[in-house]
Amino acid sequence: MRKSLIITALALVFLAGNAFAGGKGAVKVDFDPNVGFVNLNTTASGMLIAAVHIDSGLPNDDYSVTVRVRYEDGSKDIFNDIATLTTNGQGRGNAQVQVDINPPAGSNTLRRIAVRVEKANDPVYLAIAWDIPLK
Repeated sequence: MRKSLIITALALVFLAGNAFAGGKGAVKVDFDPNVGFVNLNTTASGMLIAAVHIDSGLPNDDYSVTVRVRYEDGSKDIFNDIATLTTNGQGRGNAQVQVDINPPAGSNTLRRIAVRVEKANDPVYLAIAWDIPLK
């Protein structure tokens, strides 16, 4: 009985913590075509973090990672070739990028984020997210 009360209490604490976070956790977005995904998150210090995972790309290849951010007022930042993602013999690879974002005063979301992973324009993998909350 006591064990189930402890488990219930821990579950309630977890749920309450998620509710107070206001949905400001990482957002997972699949690439098109479906070769992997990117997890997007923001930090309180003004960073956008993109954890990129390719699961079925070309084996033993290097890809360039570009991030484009559009803010609520329509302005944008483009971060070209900010990282290299290298796949292994099975076509899997990871890269994590962090960029300083500059949202206009009073903004509470990043309106649109596009993460592009490409190799000399062929192939190009694209993941687009809308309305990522700022912390």
